[in-house]
Amino acid sequence: MTFFAAALRRRAPLLFAGLFAGLFTGSLMLAPGIAAAQTAASPGPENSSARAYGDGWSCDAGYRETGKQCDAITLPPNAYLSGGAYGSGWECSFGYKLEGAGCVALAVPANAFLESSGTRWQCERGYVAAGNLCAPIKVPENGYLTNSSYGPGWDCDRGFRATGSKCVPIRLPDNAYLTNSGSGTGWTCERGFRVRGETCEAVSVPKFAHLNSSGDGWQCDRPYRQMGTGCVAP
Repeated sequence: MTFFAAALRRRAPLLFAGLFAGLFTGSLMLAPGIAAAQTAASPGPENSSARAYGDGWSCDAGYRETGKQCDAITLPPNAYLSGGAYGSGWECSFGYKLEGAGCVALAVPANAFLESSGTRWQCERGYVAAGNLCAPIKVPENGYLTNSSYGPGWDCDRGFRATGSKCVPIRLPDNAYLTNSGSGTGWTCERGFRVRGETCEAVSVPKFAHLNSSGDGWQCDRPYRQMGTGCVAP
């Protein structure tokens, strides 16, 4: 028998004793983890289900967590379960609104309809909201209905402009034409003229210059440069 074999034989009882102590200590350290897993895996209260991910449980549809139990959600008439994790867990049906702890029907006046949200109403075309009613829009002569929910609900025909509740004709000065703008004078000057008050004044183009791109002014030809009201050579 070699020296190393003899030494190993003498130390064998000590090695087995150490291995046994390690296994015993490991089992003690593992015990709390096992107990925690058993606690997490414990079944939830009635009307609940284990979560698909992680530990714990969640209340089933139609129930809300109250403390450590799941209580049934009480639905008022004309309401439905919303499935939300917060709040009441229900919402009012289409055409109803929340009032107090219940849902009451929306009062839709004549010549109105419910919006797509089902929580408000809107007047039909040709009518305007006046409190809780829809009043007919009075379109003046030379005017027409618009689809805008703002303003009077009408606009003037081309060639007319709104003055109060009427559409009055636009007075065109010489060398001007109508525009489609709903604001301003409703007209602008032709190319080569500029607005001066209620008239169109001709643009005076000096020598070695031409009308600019907007047509209401001028600029010097290249290589001339502007000096005062004329163009001079560089």
